[in-house]
Amino acid sequence: MLTVDPQGLTDAASQVEASAGVLAGLDVAGPFSTVSDALVGSQTSQACLWVSTRLGAAVQVYAEGLQALAGAARTSAQDFAGTDGGVASGFGTGVP
Repeated sequence: MLTVDPQGLTDAASQVEASAGVLAGLDVAGPFSTVSDALVGSQTSQACLWVSTRLGAAVQVYAEGLQALAGAARTSAQDFAGTDGGVASGFGTGVP
């Protein structure tokens, strides 16, 4: 039997969403810029640009995925609470 705690699921979604916000706010490209500026014209400088843009994009995509996961968890919690309440009322009992 599946037992779901809608409040627990909603709390977990909030924590995941907060983590996604922190992750999205990270400056992963900044440190590469310092190295690139110090080695202008070198292959290392070009590699820094290449890596920083891809790493920055990957982190943003991951943060967006976490946001979507948090949204899905919230929706599931709401759906479960609504379904559970409907079934309980069908039996003539309220859900605490």
